[in-house]
Amino acid sequence: MKLFWKNSDEVCNRIVSAPGLLVTLDFDGTLAALAETPGQARLKPEFKTALRALAALSGVSVFILSGRALESVRKLVGLRNLYYGGNHGIEIKGLGFVWRDAGAAKARDLVASIAADMQERFPPGTGILVENKVFSASVHYRNLKAAYRRGFFSRMKALMAAQSKALCWRSGHLVFELLPKGAAHKGSAVDKLSKQLGCTLNVAVGDDLTDEDMFNALAKKGITIRVGRKTLSRAGYFLAGQTEVLRLLRFIVSARRRGIK
Repeated sequence: MKLFWKNSDEVCNRIVSAPGLLVTLDFDGTLAALAETPGQARLKPEFKTALRALAALSGVSVFILSGRALESVRKLVGLRNLYYGGNHGIEIKGLGFVWRDAGAAKARDLVASIAADMQERFPPGTGILVENKVFSASVHYRNLKAAYRRGFFSRMKALMAAQSKALCWRSGHLVFELLPKGAAHKGSAVDKLSKQLGCTLNVAVGDDLTDEDMFNALAKKGITIRVGRKTLSRAGYFLAGQTEVLRLLRFIVSARRRGIK
């Protein structure tokens, strides 16, 4: 991985000259700083302004691709002329395009059952937050109370060891994700929307394990940027921290505007 700002000149011409540019961004930890709970996350006004300016440019599409439920991330960003992806790409919606992974949708009852079991075992007082996002579920443990630590990880170990034909678990930043096996992921979602829009270049930005799916999908053909440096990440570049994402958005806007001139 290379520090983006020391190598921005090498990607600037590609960003300027691409007839169709798709900029894909994760939400939590990328557009918005990680909060104590998902419900406390907020998009700062200056980020929203930069996204609006980026989406208004000719030949540029903006895709907010999150592990959150689709309607949750749409509400948090609140801009109409963007594309949104929820549940790590299981559902996509925006500007006349609506798509959902039909296979993943079949597992919704099983997802609900496991999420309900986890909510019963670990109510709010334990520091565990279980989100049933219809087509997937998240088990957040960033506020896990010490008294419940052993029981929580024992339960998670048992769940992750259990064989299931329909579901699988993935780990992320202080979270476990329950997903339908073989479901669309961030890499396939970027590919699908990029082909739908006829984009010739992809810029993808993220900070967590599920974002590696889009880094893999775009390896050697897109511009992939990780928030925070991490060994073995497939991203080509990295930013020092989440606050630098705003600078990146403004950089892309400025580069495209110069290209138009």
